Amino acid sequence: MDDKTYAAMKKHVRGYMSQAARYIKERRIDVAIGSSGTIVNLSEMAVRSHGGRPGTLRLSHLKKLSSTLRSSTLKERRALPGINPERADIIVGGAAVLEAIMEELRIEEVRVSERGVREGLLVDYLARIEGSPHALGRSVRETSVLQLGRSCEVDEGHAATVERLALSLFDSARSAGLHGLGDKERELLRYAAYLHDVGDFISFTNHHLHSYYIIRNADLLGFDQREVAIMAALARYHRKRAPRRKDPELAGLDQKTYGAIATMSALMRLAESLDRSHGGVVERATLRRADGKAVLEIVPEGDPSLELWGLEGAEKAFRRAFGLGLAVKLKDKS
Repeated sequence: MDDKTYAAMKKHVRGYMSQAARYIKERRIDVAIGSSGTIVNLSEMAVRSHGGRPGTLRLSHLKKLSSTLRSSTLKERRALPGINPERADIIVGGAAVLEAIMEELRIEEVRVSERGVREGLLVDYLARIEGSPHALGRSVRETSVLQLGRSCEVDEGHAATVERLALSLFDSARSAGLHGLGDKERELLRYAAYLHDVGDFISFTNHHLHSYYIIRNADLLGFDQREVAIMAALARYHRKRAPRRKDPELAGLDQKTYGAIATMSALMRLAESLDRSHGGVVERATLRRADGKAVLEIVPEGDPSLELWGLEGAEKAFRRAFGLGLAVKLKDKS
């Protein structure tokens, strides 16, 4: 294989990984680990030909090895020291992928693991079993929600803030007698708040609609169809207009479920508005009833001007769901 073709292969790899590379470059890489057969074999060959520590592969050694590999015929490659002959036909491509990744991410050395896709699939399967040590104490439901959110590259800081605020509003509103929903609905609100922006993965424009589609079609483990429909609807109605009984997204849901969605989506709109800047400037938010109105008490950590401006649209949805006006009150930290 000539150098021009090899360079074209690496260019294709860099283009394919561009989105992931941007994400990774924002973080510090302490250790890089390469897994499975091709990387293991490249490491073994590099150590034999160019030195280095067993179980590692340096970029400088990989470059020398790839030059040898691509200048050899298939028959010659099968005879190279340390090569697995069954990999002789694919090892140049594997070298190109690994070399491009290490160059793009400025990784000078990878540690090599013999574990591969088979072991990863087994661990992934065990992690989905509630009670398994591989689940790290998380339920199947929580694990599947986290996997979906992270696969769609949600802003986890914002998601966690909206989740925290939504649950605080839910709890305080329940204590104030503003709704009669229970712990099951609270759990679904928690997960929906975390997932509400997964639609950004497709496009920010109308991302609430994309979030609805993704959640409805993600095969979330541990949830029944009604629960999935509720979470998808909460994501659908966290912005733009409030839910209406005739909406196709709510078809097939009973009146009780519709009422729960209307209530929780109004609370999630408030929570989303209270982190409009994605800066986490609201430390605490609670609801109480006073003088025939609901009072939203906000304890800010910074300047909440953008958040207060964003509440205007959320107030309309709140009035529609609760039948009460909403007064906003800022409180000092105490």
